[in-house]
Amino acid sequence: MPLSKPAGVRCVQLTDDNRCAIFGRPERPPVCAGLRAEAAMCGDDRMQALAYLAALEAATRAV
Repeated sequence: MPLSKPAGVRCVQLTDDNRCAIFGRPERPPVCAGLRAEAAMCGDDRMQALAYLAALEAATRAV
């Protein structure tokens, strides 16, 4: 499954309550399965969390 979602764009696999619809399923991308959330990822608010995730996506983007 190619990963072409830009940073800041909602994942198509998120349900209305922001849960992963394919969590634990074999088609879940390895990058998602390997992600281990920690408090620093959340920051103090939504904007800090999105900035952290955008930086993470940029750092791991295939060239």
